[in-house]
Amino acid sequence: MTHNQFDDDQLEHILNNAPKLSDRRSKEEILNRLLADARLQDHVQLQAIQQPIDDEITSQEQHRQQESTEVATIKKEGRKWPIFMSIAAVFALTVLTGSMFMNNNDAKMDQANAPETSQYSTMQDNRAANSSIHDRIMESNIVSEHSRIMSLRSSVYEDDLTDAVAFHIGLANRDKESVPMTYVIPNERVATDFGKKKPTTLQMYEQYAPQIDEEANGFTNYHPYKGELKEKGDQLVHVLPKKNEYDVASKDAGEYLGTLQDTFSDSEYKAIEFKNPDGTANELSEEEETRKSMALTSSNHFNYYLYKDENGVEYLSPDSRKTFSTVTEALTDMRAKNDDAYVPVIPENITYTVKEVAEGVIVTFNEPLDLTTMEVVRATQLIEAMMLTAASFDQQVRLDNVVQESWEGFDLKNFLPKPVGANKRYMP
Repeated sequence: MTHNQFDDDQLEHILNNAPKLSDRRSKEEILNRLLADARLQDHVQLQAIQQPIDDEITSQEQHRQQESTEVATIKKEGRKWPIFMSIAAVFALTVLTGSMFMNNNDAKMDQANAPETSQYSTMQDNRAANSSIHDRIMESNIVSEHSRIMSLRSSVYEDDLTDAVAFHIGLANRDKESVPMTYVIPNERVATDFGKKKPTTLQMYEQYAPQIDEEANGFTNYHPYKGELKEKGDQLVHVLPKKNEYDVASKDAGEYLGTLQDTFSDSEYKAIEFKNPDGTANELSEEEETRKSMALTSSNHFNYYLYKDENGVEYLSPDSRKTFSTVTEALTDMRAKNDDAYVPVIPENITYTVKEVAEGVIVTFNEPLDLTTMEVVRATQLIEAMMLTAASFDQQVRLDNVVQESWEGFDLKNFLPKPVGANKRYMP
């Protein structure tokens, strides 16, 4: 029981005014009723009452022949019973009364706390609603930040191809050069177009190249190629039409050859042959009569520059298809300005050294490079151009002595991932 003043006064009043006890029931019956009450099972007072009775019964059974002594004992014990019974009754009354008051107080407390519980429930609902709103805002912010980062990145990475495939194609620009493009096509669309069988690179080209509006994107209407493209083992064969602009023997063949390289390089085809309609070989030049095909893999070691089309859209593209024998040479040459169409992504005041190691290639800037001193897009283009240049040698690059440890989702502390392709687009 608590020592609340109200409870103590009430209890004292009840005890003082309690009626005199009078009961015709036997002491055993009263005691059994008390012992049957679950609330009184563990109290020592009842144990004290029960023990004399047990002793009395045992004594009666063992000493039945000693009547005088037994009578005296019974009388003696009989004198004790009123005292014990009074104690038990008062104790039971105390317990029952206390229980009544405690239950009454509990009910009052429940009633008093009911609005608080309701208020707490409402507060919980409000917190849950606010938490849900907060989660949605956080999710929206994350999606927006991811979209912003993805919009700054111009290349395609493995993460972009979780449920999609990459379709490579070279688009012809106004300078009669090829700009490599990488279209991301969902797997579901490819499955609809080709069924369960995996399409070849040539089948992908024949299906999707005609769907690209090149002129709307600032390029020359160049695809699909005129004539016939067909497979011959691990090679492609382009059977040229009688009248065509694909003069592979001329000095201006860069547009044609460049688009072929950007479209079919690093595929299942190792080379492409050129044939006339009558089946004879179409030689690449008079000086190279024995060269009747072009390799699609071994010579595609480029570095990347910034190219802007007539619509003002910028792309990362090789400068005039110039090739390099080593990745160190290609990365070092990226600072050189060769013409007006292709602009270096490396500012003139930034210098660096290149070192090839087992894991890849390390570019170390001579002075700490603070990317925040550049426009965000320009800094991202610098990083991606170096990544694409290293990837053309099937290597990864790490940038050392950069102030920032990360940039637009790129972890600059480690080797950067190899891009799958340059200039990400989505198939219309």
